[in-house]
Amino acid sequence: MTRLSRWMLAALAAVLLLALPTAQATPPSQPWAQTGSDLPADPSVRFGTLPNGMRYAIKRNTTPKGAVSLRFRFDVGSLMERDNEQGIAHVLEHMAFRGSAHVADGDMVKKLQSLGLTFGADTNAFTESTQTVYSFDMPKNDEASLDTSLMLMREIAGNLNIAQDTLNAERNVVLAEARLRDVPSSHLQKSDFTFLYGARAASALRPIGLESVVAHADSKLLRDFYRAWYRPERATLIIAGDIDPAGIEAKIKAQFSDWQNKSPKRPVPVFKPLAKHPAAIAAFSEAGAPAYAIFNWLRPYDTSPDTRTNEARDVTRFIALGIFNQRLSVLSHGTTPPFTYASASHDHVARVAEATQLEVYYHKGDLADALKAVDVARRQVLAHGVRQDEIDQAVAQLRTLLQSNLAAADTTPTPQIVTALLRSVDDRDVFTAPATDLAMFDDIAKTITAAKIEQSLAFIFGGDGPLTFVSAPEPVTGGSAAIAATLKQAAATPLPQEDAGGLPAWPYADFGKPGAIAEQRTVDEFGVTYVRFANGVTLTIKPTQFHAGQILVDVRLGSGRLGLPHDRISSVWALGSTMTQGGLARYSYDDLQRFLAGKLCSVSLVAADDAFLLTGQTRQSDLDTEMQLLTAYATDAAWPQPAFDQVRQSYALSVEQSNASPMGVLGREFNSLIHGGDPRWATPTPDAIGKASLDDTKALILPALQSGPVEITVVGDTSVDAVVKSVAATWGALPPRPRGAQPHGDETFPAPAKEPVVLIHHGAPNQAVAMMVWPTTGFLPDMKLQRTLRVVAQIFSQRLLDELRTREGITYSPGATTVASLYSPGYGYLYALAQIPPDKIPNFYSAVHDVEEALATTPVGDDELDRAKGPRVEDILRQQQTNEYWLSLLAGSQTNPALLDIVRSTIPDIKAVSAEDVQRAAKDWLKDDKAYRLVVEPGQ
Repeated sequence: MTRLSRWMLAALAAVLLLALPTAQATPPSQPWAQTGSDLPADPSVRFGTLPNGMRYAIKRNTTPKGAVSLRFRFDVGSLMERDNEQGIAHVLEHMAFRGSAHVADGDMVKKLQSLGLTFGADTNAFTESTQTVYSFDMPKNDEASLDTSLMLMREIAGNLNIAQDTLNAERNVVLAEARLRDVPSSHLQKSDFTFLYGARAASALRPIGLESVVAHADSKLLRDFYRAWYRPERATLIIAGDIDPAGIEAKIKAQFSDWQNKSPKRPVPVFKPLAKHPAAIAAFSEAGAPAYAIFNWLRPYDTSPDTRTNEARDVTRFIALGIFNQRLSVLSHGTTPPFTYASASHDHVARVAEATQLEVYYHKGDLADALKAVDVARRQVLAHGVRQDEIDQAVAQLRTLLQSNLAAADTTPTPQIVTALLRSVDDRDVFTAPATDLAMFDDIAKTITAAKIEQSLAFIFGGDGPLTFVSAPEPVTGGSAAIAATLKQAAATPLPQEDAGGLPAWPYADFGKPGAIAEQRTVDEFGVTYVRFANGVTLTIKPTQFHAGQILVDVRLGSGRLGLPHDRISSVWALGSTMTQGGLARYSYDDLQRFLAGKLCSVSLVAADDAFLLTGQTRQSDLDTEMQLLTAYATDAAWPQPAFDQVRQSYALSVEQSNASPMGVLGREFNSLIHGGDPRWATPTPDAIGKASLDDTKALILPALQSGPVEITVVGDTSVDAVVKSVAATWGALPPRPRGAQPHGDETFPAPAKEPVVLIHHGAPNQAVAMMVWPTTGFLPDMKLQRTLRVVAQIFSQRLLDELRTREGITYSPGATTVASLYSPGYGYLYALAQIPPDKIPNFYSAVHDVEEALATTPVGDDELDRAKGPRVEDILRQQQTNEYWLSLLAGSQTNPALLDIVRSTIPDIKAVSAEDVQRAAKDWLKDDKAYRLVVEPGQ
């Protein structure tokens, strides 16, 4: 990430207010970015530096209420590893959870679970090339949570044991994680980095390291690395949430002021782009690899500080890229598109280089056309410049994003705030407030001219290059020589005249006489209003203040996947992208992008089990446009053949690529298998995809669009009156629609499989997946049972983790979970899964059997039960403070009122689950003779 991140992500609120260290302080390895900068820091964050050099940032934020998030960053990653340490930064991250001076091995996770955190979701860590970060998202802000979290972070800082016996166990987990990354996309990345930066830098940019190093590293090697780099002056603690900043600051000082590291410092290695590249073109091929090419222009890493001048430069670059990318988008939506997708970006590559990258994804066999098209587009914008309407569109898009972030500043979720602060530290940027960002952008936008954009484009596509890297699932015919010949032809191709006509008037502002309300009622318990219009369209509204400026819209149409034909595989996979990217009959997709540039509107179509969902996100000032847009797609979508052809080719390629990993094969086949081979959930073969037709695809949804029930749900920062008025003028003005019926499903679980059903993948030979699946029942007939089964799954998951990961070290992330249908009363399942080496499949089934038997015969202890229930309760409480939660349960509630009972009963039911309930559920439902077994093994 670079300073362009501020504009690409429209920066979240929070930057640190400078507090100078005392005279005795050890200076941090990197001072706060606002030191010496003319950019103002957001005063809402308390910023400080301890005398030992450790930095901290604290921000009060009450979304969600009562929650606190911590990120502990160490300025060390794989870039700092010596040759014999490649992968050690990542191994050390794992060892942070394996015991310290005051916390026994395995107790850290248990302590956090007892406070309501879920391992993996709320408790995590990651290693990158430039940093190692430990992450806690605390559901509670009580003293126990705060003190425990800070104590654990202090243990990570300077008190890790790094014992040889635990390292021997944990290294296998790291190697298991490496196996998961042994896929074509990872091989491609390594090849690309090696081509651009050389073999050693390529390794430094990939924290997974070398298997030979990880497999033989001893505890001394890790301790030496730990002592060299885990230093207070290289550490930054970020805390945000429903807290008192002064009180947190006092706790930080009390916990971390005594932290000292007197071990010798090491110099930071410096990696640079290659002084001379052996070749300008490289080609990579492997079955399952994506078909794409990337042009690279490299420059030395930019160490200049974050200032107003540099921000103006970066904004200009961002707008220049936006204009160019919009032109690429137009090409991809033409009648004969030369590629499926293309875009350009300019960014830092860790601390190694500045890189401009122009990437293009192409259809199988169309590499030459794709390369020529993007190169001609690049040369054309450099030769002919840009238009003012293009500048206006890009400026409007970015201003809209910044306005939205400013509106949401006081309700930004805490995890987003700490993540944004963390990003600013890693990028060495001043993190300015949203109001500052918008004001600064408006000042910069006034100075942007076509000449400045063209100068920026000349810089972006300058430097050392282009260096061209091509990836393909099979070798490129003719290799690098053929690619070079194609590029030579592209350079000689005459440039076409660029001419974009004026933007046509918006034709979807009037759908007729606004609909009248036939019925309106309110459920005060949930603050929900139900409306039925005279034409039969129903509307559910819940105004909220969870996320200021955000309105979510969900339109339910038809019966979704459950309504598909039973006798064949339907092309439902093509619906969403074909419809939305195809634009409207009277307004092309690219005209839509221009029309919506200054608005916050979106549209997508997905096939859920019980309905087709036409969804969008907007704000109050654009609500009418959003409703017009959704109604227009429902009544006047264009459905062009080129859009369908694009989707068909891309989907066929993704199905082919799924063979390259066991999880790819599982993801492709599981839903059909677990529905007894039902074709409604099946993935078609590439041959069947090629034979699919646009007419057949449209026929799946047209009856629902033209004459089916319409149920609309709106949740967010709006009012009942505003939504009713907007919907009345659009959906309410349509011809009459029938009332919706409560959905009913007919899902069927497969017959038991005593011996595993075997699927084959064609990826790495040391990878496999094993599953055990037990049939249960639907959700609504017995919601209390489903809550008990969820607790059973959580306990099952933790015991598998303890056995297969912690003790045996044969898998990275084993787990268990439950699924229960809302529409088929008798359909549900609980499954356990692990990604493991093929020869360890028996270990998985043995462990599953042991857990299964123990749960059915021996009551769980109070502590284990609480650690299973607590995180689930806290997760629901957090979800209930989001618009997404309420949209998911209110959508469809007019025809299925039982959805409201889910809201009422979830937390009480989970809290009421007893050890006896868990044992009874395990005994009743986890039966070997009813289970379905499935493995995905390597094969030819």
